[in-house]
Amino acid sequence: MSQTPSVMSVLHRHGFWPALLSSAVAMGLVALRLDWSERASFAFLPWNLFLAWVPYVLSLVARLLMARGRDSGWLLAPLALGWLALFPNAPYLLTDFIHLRQRPVVPLWFDATLLALFAATGWLMGLLSLEVWKEWLERRWGRARAWAFVAATSLLCGYGIYLGRVERWNSWDVLSEPGRLLSAMASHLREPGAFPLMTRLTVVFAMLVLCSYAVFEVLVSRLRCRRPA
Repeated sequence: MSQTPSVMSVLHRHGFWPALLSSAVAMGLVALRLDWSERASFAFLPWNLFLAWVPYVLSLVARLLMARGRDSGWLLAPLALGWLALFPNAPYLLTDFIHLRQRPVVPLWFDATLLALFAATGWLMGLLSLEVWKEWLERRWGRARAWAFVAATSLLCGYGIYLGRVERWNSWDVLSEPGRLLSAMASHLREPGAFPLMTRLTVVFAMLVLCSYAVFEVLVSRLRCRRPA
């Protein structure tokens, strides 16, 4: 008879401690930079990192429910929808490299390292959260449909990054201004040619998420196979 996984085992399996450590180091570096430069440059990074944590935490809550057999639709659906809406916040941190330029006092290499650590942490949490839903769907619907979900999620993620970075929509606009957001999305569907950057950015990030998750799954499966029983 299989035992129900504990909270600690779920956190361990889905990379909570590496994500927490990486986040702590990133926060330490940004605090060092703020003190070093005495300027507010990159003060937005902790908020962006927090937004990347939200979908990851939602996926962990969902995984705990799954582990306890409480994976009925009415319980998981709100978590799944919230996760899907917020998932682009994780890889979005990569786009903060647009802020990289030579600034007073602090050398460029430090800022590049800072942005890279925040981006890598966000990307890691995105892959870890995607893994939760993909594994669940694979158990229920099979591998092919689970990978179709990963591909569709990657595409939606790329589009979400476009909405955030280029058109400057925020995560809370889904609730605060749903009408305007839906109107903007409808115009994108009606006239995609009028938004050439939308297609390019969506496809690029969709491919990055999809390919990185494929590599991530291979590496994780090999590590798990090497663990002693």
